[in-house]
Amino acid sequence: MLQDEYRLMHALELSHWWFRGRRRILLDLLEQATRSTQRVPEILDYGCGTGGNTSFYAALGSVVAIEPDRAAVRLAHARGGAQYCRCVGTSLPFRAGVFDAVLASDVLEHIEDDAAAVAEIARVIRPGGVVILTVPAHQWMFSEHDVALHHFRRYSKASIRSLLEGTGMKIRRLSYWNASLFPLICLSRLVKAGRSSADARSDTAGAAPWWLNQTLAGVLASEAALLRRVSLPWGVSLVAMAQRM
Repeated sequence: MLQDEYRLMHALELSHWWFRGRRRILLDLLEQATRSTQRVPEILDYGCGTGGNTSFYAALGSVVAIEPDRAAVRLAHARGGAQYCRCVGTSLPFRAGVFDAVLASDVLEHIEDDAAAVAEIARVIRPGGVVILTVPAHQWMFSEHDVALHHFRRYSKASIRSLLEGTGMKIRRLSYWNASLFPLICLSRLVKAGRSSADARSDTAGAAPWWLNQTLAGVLASEAALLRRVSLPWGVSLVAMAQRM
C-alpha cells in the first residue's frame, strides 16, 4: 500500500466505523472458533497492517502478527499485543501446523499470487484449526479505492470458495457483509469511476463527523449481530471461515 495509506490506517483504525465493524465480525468468528480449545489458542494475524486488530485478538489467545512493510510493522509494534514479524505472506517462517487460527483481514487482494498465500496459510494451521478472512467483493466495483490500496482484484463467493477448497479446507461460513450501505457505496463507486488513478484515495481517507461515525458503527454492529445467525445475501465485502481437515 501507499505509505500515506498506512499512516491514515494507523490514525483511524481504532475509531473509524468501517474498521470497528470489520473487527467486531472477526472477533465474533474467532471467539466461536476457539471457545472449545482446551489450551491457550495460538493465533496468527496474517498481514496485520498497523496493528489495529492485533491487540483485540490477544484477549482470545497468544498472537503472532506478520506484515511485509517495515514502516507498518513499526507502527503495529508500538500498539503491542503480539510478537511481530516482518515477512512476506507467500513464505511464512513457521513450521507446519502451529496455529489454531489464522486471521487475514483484507489481505489477499494485496497479494499477486493469492493461491500461494492461501496454501501457506493452510500449511501453518493445525488439523481442526481455522482461517478467518475478509476480502472486498465484486470485481465490477474495482475503483480508485482499490488503486490507492494497491489491490490486484476483488472477489466473488465462487473465487473465495475455490481458493480455500483448493487447499483441502472446508468452508464453515461464507457471507457478504457491509450490506446496509451497499447501495450508497455502489453509487459512490460509479460516480468516481472516471477519476484518474493519480488522484486515487481510499474510501476511508478522512474522518467522518462524530455523529455520522457513531451511526455507521452502530449499523455495522447490528450486521455483526445478525451474522452470528445468518449469512447476508449482498454486501461490499465478503467474510469467510474455513477449517483445515
